[in-house]
Amino acid sequence: MDVTAHIDRQTKTIDGVTFTNTHSGQKRAYGDSYYEYDVTSDMPADHVERVCRENAYKCDLPASQWRDENRANPSMSNHFRSHYQFEDRGNGEFFYRVTFPFAD
Repeated sequence: MDVTAHIDRQTKTIDGVTFTNTHSGQKRAYGDSYYEYDVTSDMPADHVERVCRENAYKCDLPASQWRDENRANPSMSNHFRSHYQFEDRGNGEFFYRVTFPFAD
């Protein structure tokens, strides 16, 4: 089951991972679009990350890899790829964000 309506405060639980959308869209005019989730689970972090990547908002490119590849080969095709950040905040709490660079 995918979350398709990325509405703020929408909460879903899939495979033991509960995620709540806390922000959807741009934070400022002409800015990048962000889809952010507060995540809770008793599962291991790698399982939680996989569930988020596949179900909360699909994205396969970690932000660290996006930065490295964009610095190594700065180009439009590298820059405008969506990428995600996953953070383990401890005590079964996580943060997941997908970023879409601004393109108008």
